[in-house]
Amino acid sequence: MGPFLVLLGVTLLWFLLPLLPALSELLRPSDVAPLKVVDRSAGLISFFARNFRQYLEKVLPAEAGAGDYAAKLLDGTEFVRVTRRPDQLAAPGAAENRLVVLDAPLTLPGNQTFLMECYARGPLVSGPETNYRAVYAEHELTLGESNRVFRWTHAGGPLTVGAHSVLRGRVSSDSRVMLGPDVVFERMGAPVIAHGSVQEPPARPNGANGLKAWQPPVEARKVGDHTRIEGDLDIPKGVRVSGSLVVAGRLRIGAGALVEGSVKAHRDIELAEGAQVAGAAVTKTRLSIGAGSWVGGPALAEKAIRLGPNAVVGGPQLPATVSGTEVELAAGATVYGQISGMRGARTV
Repeated sequence: MGPFLVLLGVTLLWFLLPLLPALSELLRPSDVAPLKVVDRSAGLISFFARNFRQYLEKVLPAEAGAGDYAAKLLDGTEFVRVTRRPDQLAAPGAAENRLVVLDAPLTLPGNQTFLMECYARGPLVSGPETNYRAVYAEHELTLGESNRVFRWTHAGGPLTVGAHSVLRGRVSSDSRVMLGPDVVFERMGAPVIAHGSVQEPPARPNGANGLKAWQPPVEARKVGDHTRIEGDLDIPKGVRVSGSLVVAGRLRIGAGALVEGSVKAHRDIELAEGAQVAGAAVTKTRLSIGAGSWVGGPALAEKAIRLGPNAVVGGPQLPATVSGTEVELAAGATVYGQISGMRGARTV
């Protein structure tokens, strides 16, 4: 029995050898400091919209003349063309089962349903209580109050979304997205996305801003280019932290404090009013970005993310991603880049 147990032990040890690094990380996580998040999905937000535009270039009849009429695309799909009389779309069945091409700047009356895609060649203003399968606007697009889009939305110019609207699928703009209150969406991408007024990021921090240097606790360890804390960590207000932080517990950053690198925590991260993180903020649980706070890089959480009033993520030259299971944006919250909420995102 003795030799058998020895052989069994050696065999088990042999099979466990490749797992030792993973087991060590599980029992005593070391992590890498800031996660270097490389966003490869920038072109994917508008993927379906771009494909739809290419499709229309192939099948929309080149000889289509001026005026309002119903006809068929080259592939047989029925469409209706509108230039001067949007009221014709209100007729029963006029647009419900036809692709809609709007060839001039138009304002729709509202209380309409478009069961196929809507393509606007000029600026489009949608009335309230309007339902779209999908909408593509070459220029400015304004969705009225309580609009719903079920597949995707794209605007070549500014996109304005009215209160109580629901945008499913992917939402994108080549210019900016302005969101009203109580707007629900899933994925959104634009050079700037704001709930209400757009907020500018602060001037890039530097060491001569008058903040006191942060003194790490005695149990802190320097690991490569970051400082690691095994438990919870509270950064006092009004201090400057050089480099990046990895915290095994909860992280709170006091009002007006500055972290010049990135932060990562295994539990919640909370930025108090006016706090700044120049790099990424990554947590395995929840991330709260307080009023007037700023995160310069990606803001990622495995659970919920909340951007407080006038909070900012990214900047005009710092496109970033906000990604969590749920995402909330308070009034004035601004993101330069993309927002993704696996279970939904909303303005509150």
